[in-house]
Amino acid sequence: MHNNNRKCMDVLLFGKTPIGMGVAGHKEGDLELRPAMALDRDKRFVVTKALVEQSRILALFVIFILLIIVINTAIVVFIVASKAMRQSSRHILIVSVCLGDLLMGLFVLPALLDLGTRHGENIGDCSVFYAMRLFADFLIPSVTTLGMLALNIDYILRLCYSAYSEGATRTTLILVLFLTPWVVSCALLIPLYIDGLNATRGSYWWETCTITMGGHLTRTLLVVSFFPQAALLLIFNIAVSVLYLVRRESYSLDATGERIRAPVDICLASFTTILFYTPVFLLTVLTTEGYLGCVEEDECRALRDMATTVVWLFFTKSWFLPLAWFTCKDTRTCIRHIFSCC
Repeated sequence: MHNNNRKCMDVLLFGKTPIGMGVAGHKEGDLELRPAMALDRDKRFVVTKALVEQSRILALFVIFILLIIVINTAIVVFIVASKAMRQSSRHILIVSVCLGDLLMGLFVLPALLDLGTRHGENIGDCSVFYAMRLFADFLIPSVTTLGMLALNIDYILRLCYSAYSEGATRTTLILVLFLTPWVVSCALLIPLYIDGLNATRGSYWWETCTITMGGHLTRTLLVVSFFPQAALLLIFNIAVSVLYLVRRESYSLDATGERIRAPVDICLASFTTILFYTPVFLLTVLTTEGYLGCVEEDECRALRDMATTVVWLFFTKSWFLPLAWFTCKDTRTCIRHIFSCC
């Protein structure tokens, strides 16, 4: 049964033979295996498999796409439209986080919806599928988690670093904090991802829409795309909270001349990022390379249900996190001012 499960993995992924090209080693009889047995100890990305399977829930996907696009776009528009928010380093860095989440609603979810519901044969599906995996499983979590880390660093700089108030130093630091999440994530994860595909799928991996990519490179990708960022985010978020409690009695204004506010929005957004991302990455690591598998049908079904839950939690983060920015009084004041001017 274990060997048969491995054979049927790629067929069960899309509910068909990928791109109509056939899959080496797959026989017609493989299609008779029950989908509940697909989650075994094979090398694969359970997260990606669950993502594609859930694309059959059309209405829920559409709702999530609209929520992600509308809420994140609204935050970006408010910041651009408000002069006060445009001059705030905190809000400039919020734009970076929103842009990362927008990629989920503008590219990843529509691509999953298309791949999961369309039954045509298109060789371009493979390129879209691999690009979607790169963004969904690695780049977006890394970029948005590092973006939240940049917001925590910005808060510390505004409280402790006098040169952060104005001039070229402040502009340079803001630019570095804005770009670093994107540069670091792309420079680190894209080469690892391509090397992993070349090592396991061969030089023509874009022509075969399978999700098998196990081994050391898989675990390396899963680990470096979230866990170090999350650990740093947790440490700096604790530092932000402690620093505010220490400084609030001594200072009324920060280095930029803004009133010191409790970092409620930053702490809430940081907590949301860690809470919503950690389960899906833990499950993916545990279901890679046989660390956690299933043999019986009930066991596999329970694992599949768990994967489904954490994947939708993963999606929820992209539209829920932007709501945290409304907990800041300065943000609400600027938004009310925008509407009053209109």
